[in-house]
Amino acid sequence: MKTDAYKRTTPGETKPSSRKGVVRHKRIRRKKKNIHKCGLSDILPSIILSALLVWLGIYFGKRMSTDVESKIDIGLESNINIGVKPNIGFGAESNTSPDVESLSSHNRFSKDAERLKKGNPFENRRKGRKNIKGRGHDPRDDRRKKHSIGDKSPEYAQLRKIYDEKLPLHDTDRMKKFVQSLRKREYLPIMADEMTYDIHNCPSDPPDDYPLAWNVSDVIDNWVPDDTTPRSHIYQGICVFDFETEHEKAMNYRVAEVPFIVRDDPQVLRTAERWNQPGYMDKLLGDDVHRTEYSSNNHFMYWNGGKKKRRNNKGWSPPTKMLQMSYQQWLSHANITDESKLGPGMEHWYYRLIGYGAWDSKNDARTSEYLFDELTFFQPRKSLYMTDPKEQKGIHCRFGMKGVIAENHFDATRNMVALMGGERRYLLSHPNQCENLALYPREHPSSRHSAVDWSKPDWEKFPQFLDAEVNEVVLQAGDVLYLPTMWFHHIISLDLNFQCNTRSGVSSEYDSHIRECGF
Repeated sequence: MKTDAYKRTTPGETKPSSRKGVVRHKRIRRKKKNIHKCGLSDILPSIILSALLVWLGIYFGKRMSTDVESKIDIGLESNINIGVKPNIGFGAESNTSPDVESLSSHNRFSKDAERLKKGNPFENRRKGRKNIKGRGHDPRDDRRKKHSIGDKSPEYAQLRKIYDEKLPLHDTDRMKKFVQSLRKREYLPIMADEMTYDIHNCPSDPPDDYPLAWNVSDVIDNWVPDDTTPRSHIYQGICVFDFETEHEKAMNYRVAEVPFIVRDDPQVLRTAERWNQPGYMDKLLGDDVHRTEYSSNNHFMYWNGGKKKRRNNKGWSPPTKMLQMSYQQWLSHANITDESKLGPGMEHWYYRLIGYGAWDSKNDARTSEYLFDELTFFQPRKSLYMTDPKEQKGIHCRFGMKGVIAENHFDATRNMVALMGGERRYLLSHPNQCENLALYPREHPSSRHSAVDWSKPDWEKFPQFLDAEVNEVVLQAGDVLYLPTMWFHHIISLDLNFQCNTRSGVSSEYDSHIRECGF
């Protein structure tokens, strides 16, 4: 029997409250049924609109994050005019500089200990965040890296403040005298009287025969690469420009895409002076381990031994080993003064640091972002050193043990190479020498590198090498060498040295020469 709640009401009679509930419930059910009846055509416009908005957000976000020149906040020294001769002073390095100890010193802080609260100023930072891409990785670091480069830690700022207070930033004469004292000797051109230009007083634009080059046999007979004993005269053909008085000349040569050296840039001097303060590098690098190459002799041949290359080159084995070492561990092997323990047949170690900055790469789990604060002249801004800042591939530093040889090769990018201490000898060749240099083919693990042992050339096996032409230069502290795209270089460490380089885009002037020999 039906209850009163189900009786039909007469006009003016109020419906029971339970009826309202039933009606309301039915309406809700009808709405739900309508939702289930919606087709794809009803929601497709919303999907398209949402996707469009997401795409626009990503697009404009990338554009903003890659606008390095105008938007980026660069380390401690972000207000410096990079690579250009300043009008007043040389900018400010944000309350940062040193004491006096030595590169080979193993001592920690002495009278600075109280100021830095014991031990290495980076110790606490490393415990909390070992590196950007390794253990202890904070995903937020990836987002921060898009908008800023350099070391933002208070520990690094504190270290730099102490050292910069002790080495006033604007005393250029002091910096120049200090760095010049690191240059132990002068190297003179061996055929200066026969050259059409003076390497220390070059014309405003590169001469037609620039740079002069000589037969490789003459050059290595005068100075065998395995021999680190300095020579007073060398086959130098590239110009040396003073940064302050010949900046415009250097720019002309860079635009012409030819090699040259620029010397005594105040910003380079500042870094070279700081890095040669006893103990500074110990405190800067601490106990962090970095990539270190090991060779049973003094020759270091680059290799990339992927499965395909190994398959195509049966019998090949890696010429070097990749290790992980701290700076002090490397120094204990490399800082050798006993000549009996040095030489071509002895073990050698090659140390490497990488500061990635805005460069997204996974080649090394350990990063050294403070390199952008240490080498402000290599920050990603338009300058003599930086042709295309957006194409910068980080800052790479290689610390060489005496006698280390990086075998002859070319790189497919522009390269600026700065020496902070010690000496390095560079043998350079124009890209048109590609076929004469007997390179390993593209499919070889050491592709782009010369197969010839330049210290003991096998002239019968590589007869084309007899026709190769080269010139040479010795880089000293405070020098920056420009290597255009595709230029060949063979590097010899004449003593313990500290070199850093950065790349900024490519040029196409020499592509045809490289293509002709199979690359």
